[in-house]
Amino acid sequence: MLSNKQVKKVLDKIGWKSIIDAIEETFIEEAKGNTESPAKIIMHLEGTLNDYRVMPSRMYKYPYCGTKIIAACGDNPKAGLPLARGVYILNENTHQETVMVCRAEELTAYRTAAATAVATKYLAKEDSKVLGIIGCGVQAYFHIPAIEAVHNISEVLVYDTDVDKQMDIVNAFKNTYAEEKSGIFRYADIIVTLTPTREPHIFKKDIDLCREQLICAVGGDSDRKIEIHQEVLPFVDHFCDSYEQVGHTGIMNRAFKDGLINEWTETDLKSLGDFIIGESKVGDKKVKMFLSTGVALEDLALARLVYEKRK
Repeated sequence: MLSNKQVKKVLDKIGWKSIIDAIEETFIEEAKGNTESPAKIIMHLEGTLNDYRVMPSRMYKYPYCGTKIIAACGDNPKAGLPLARGVYILNENTHQETVMVCRAEELTAYRTAAATAVATKYLAKEDSKVLGIIGCGVQAYFHIPAIEAVHNISEVLVYDTDVDKQMDIVNAFKNTYAEEKSGIFRYADIIVTLTPTREPHIFKKDIDLCREQLICAVGGDSDRKIEIHQEVLPFVDHFCDSYEQVGHTGIMNRAFKDGLINEWTETDLKSLGDFIIGESKVGDKKVKMFLSTGVALEDLALARLVYEKRK
């Protein structure tokens, strides 16, 4: 089994541009119908803040299929342990030989940030200069360089309720400054929320709906997590990474319950992949939102890269 350190070494050698290109390809191929990627299976482990996920997928143009088995462990950071723990299993298609098994934590971190970077490439202003990060955990360390690989970012503003984590990020990157949440919404062109919270902490009143801005909601990737209140959805132009999965997120569950969204329509929700291939268009709302759920195809894409570049 490849360790996280070995996976990171290969991905760092590959570089963010190629990683982002590989993830962009998953959006395109999925939109064209050239993939199989069932919605992730999630078991909630009662009595804990943990869930257990199984994520299989394949992309027809490559001779592999694979599965990620990963747990999101809400209490782990308090114990000094990673929030996510898992493995990836990559098989070749013809004889179903397992060609690689690796730890999945680094793989997940890279692919999640790269998916956000793809969203910013297509949905953010071309001249976006200020990046805002809400939530200064592990994912923040990957999102900043990933988005900087796509945009000429001149300033990064970061916020966290944990001031130590906030200052760790400030000290880790150039031109990075501590800011209040309100300041991030006031000044940033691109905002990434990385908070796996179980109740919303961002509301309509926090967002300037008259200012062009992209919000990438990354932390609310299951039915029990929600960062942004569902009241925001009718006022933004929103895109998702997976139609199948986004319906099971906290924000969409509550939006359906409140009658804010009744069905998948062009005005209600669009796929980023469909937008990339020209099957959907940007609306007239100033604020755009990308709802990231984390798709198994993204893990497969990077597992393939790691396997092929390491051979």
